[in-house]
Amino acid sequence: MNRYTHYKSISICIVSFLFSLLAISQDNLNLNQKLGKIDSSNIFVSKDHYTWCSSVIKGEDDKYYMFYSRWPHGKRALDDDSLNYIFDGFSGWQKYSEIAIAVSDKLEGPYKHITTVLKSSGKAGLWDRFTMHNPHIQKFNGYYYLYYISTAYDSAYVPVGAKQTKEQTQWYRYNCAQSIGVVKVKTINDFITGNFKMPEQPIVRVDKVRTFEVVNNPSVTQGPGGKYYMMYKSRKPGGYMMFWWAVADKPDAPFTTISNVTSDVDMACEDPCMWYDKKKKNFYAVAKYFSQSKKYGLQFGSLVMLQSKDGKEWRFPNNPEVSKRELNFADGNKMLLNRLERPFIYRDKKGIPIALFAAASYEAPNQGDPLQVDYKHNTFNVCIPLTGN
Repeated sequence: MNRYTHYKSISICIVSFLFSLLAISQDNLNLNQKLGKIDSSNIFVSKDHYTWCSSVIKGEDDKYYMFYSRWPHGKRALDDDSLNYIFDGFSGWQKYSEIAIAVSDKLEGPYKHITTVLKSSGKAGLWDRFTMHNPHIQKFNGYYYLYYISTAYDSAYVPVGAKQTKEQTQWYRYNCAQSIGVVKVKTINDFITGNFKMPEQPIVRVDKVRTFEVVNNPSVTQGPGGKYYMMYKSRKPGGYMMFWWAVADKPDAPFTTISNVTSDVDMACEDPCMWYDKKKKNFYAVAKYFSQSKKYGLQFGSLVMLQSKDGKEWRFPNNPEVSKRELNFADGNKMLLNRLERPFIYRDKKGIPIALFAAASYEAPNQGDPLQVDYKHNTFNVCIPLTGN
């Protein structure tokens, strides 16, 4: 190869690289500009349960099914644990959450509760002994896959770092035994009637090499090459939470963790909803921003977007903000929120995002009286239409 050919090859590589960067920087997906107005029909709430974690799919009957987490208001009995009071009220998600299903004729609602789909047994020795939480529903190759997290009890957990109270230590003994599982069925009715088998083993655990203590917030998509990709959250030693990237050949096979998503602490997030856009050849994720940093000018607890070409290196796009912690109603009212979390993006047949589901509360749900939960401290799921092109 002569010098001219060598430099020409290098130039072509550089130009190709710059064009790929330009394609990312010019991505025009701005969900904030698409946020529509809502009314009471877009809100799904229970008078006696906390409602959280919505994930929605269209069934064979053309109705829309919301899989969601719920757990009862109130205080917990001290039957199997003298420290069960640490799970009173909203904190009960850690041990008492179950996954239920609701139905609607319209995507935006109103939704009506049908039944509980997954409920823990409390039986010793099971990896999913306590709580069923973080549902994520997908359909691949004619089957529905319901991803979820559950936990056991790690009596061997030893606090690391700062001294903990007995209540804090007990909380982590439940929290640090989380794993991710999946249930596979042929029809939505199989979920409703209980026509499925619970998995004997999870598909993702902490490996205690790179991921520690917890694995939760699973989100799965089918990407390039027909492989299945999962984004989930785990904890690094010292308490720093971060997203991880995993891959599998089948949607219900054990996933192999490849790498962390970003090492930028100013991009700390949780609760990802991730998908692959075949047309744009990009991965996208909407998540809760979990950093107090002012670097990106984002509100703590707001919903933000991340994107990636290969799933390994993620960045904020030009317009990362999806929604502040607020709801805008069709009658002109605006409601400021204490929480806006667990985003789920519903996409149409063409892969275009047409609705944003999220869990919300007006005031801190872990405050107030757990025996008499008023509407301000209760939690609910909301569907926000995504309009425009």
